[in-house]
Amino acid sequence: MPKCVDLPLAEGFLDVGDGHSLYVAQYGKMDAPAVVVLHGGPGSGCHPSMLEWFDPDCWRIILVDQRGAGRSTATQPLFRNTTAELMNDLERLRATLVIKRWAIVGGSWGACLALLYAGQVPGAISHLILRGAFLAADADRRWFFQGLKPLVPEAWARLTVGWSTMQQGEVFQTLAALLQNGTTEEQEDAALRWGRYEEDVMHAMRGTQARSEKPPLSKWLSKYQLQAHYLSKQCFTNTMELAGAAERASDIPTTIIHGTHDWICQPHNATRIKRWMPHAELVWVARGTHTASDPLIRNALRKAINSCVESAVLVN
Repeated sequence: MPKCVDLPLAEGFLDVGDGHSLYVAQYGKMDAPAVVVLHGGPGSGCHPSMLEWFDPDCWRIILVDQRGAGRSTATQPLFRNTTAELMNDLERLRATLVIKRWAIVGGSWGACLALLYAGQVPGAISHLILRGAFLAADADRRWFFQGLKPLVPEAWARLTVGWSTMQQGEVFQTLAALLQNGTTEEQEDAALRWGRYEEDVMHAMRGTQARSEKPPLSKWLSKYQLQAHYLSKQCFTNTMELAGAAERASDIPTTIIHGTHDWICQPHNATRIKRWMPHAELVWVARGTHTASDPLIRNALRKAINSCVESAVLVN
């Protein structure tokens, strides 16, 4: 069991320009091999529970909230907020922290970003761990908002209640239009629908009961406006670009982790990455779901991260 880490060794904000400042926190040991965590979303932000994946005696752990996400700040959250800028931000952060090479752990959208970043600067990455990968294709988006309906009929009914047949046929486009151009009331309603649906799917996938706590409306509104911004543009990437990045990253030791019961990002995403990266180790987590809070997924992450400690020491 990894040791508990309460307080960061260092934390603060990195000004990356364009009115954006990124929240960055470091844990573990400053003289240990560095690893950076790329969170999902887009727009979710990092969480201290991510530290549970690591042995703090073996790693310099870096949690960074991407532009407009988590505790990062912005004068205009969506301005100059693209995948290319996120990758440039990672390079600014690496230079600021004076890190020659670091390992990358990316989950969901973070796995997509990690793969693209690895293809841009393969020499700067010692290891690549991709969990529950989202590949930003239209099919991924349509699966979540339309394809899941038979698995979560009540949740989908709550998501689309009061909508026309046309709106129900294009759930994401309807939500995005409301979040981007609606009145304040319409924006808040769209954020609540999206957030509650996501929670319902997560609980149904894991077979747990949804909690009836008051939704964090302001947090959800900023999160889903940012997510709509990215998803409406396929996260500023495409399948060809991802495949090319994977090819350029072919010398990086890579582990792909995916749950067989992941309803959010379908398992065929993992097999697609494996085709692009034949050298990678593909770890199927039997009955594993999407979230890293799932004990099965969390244990697989710990095992993968622990297995690369020794080689990470050698390359740093």
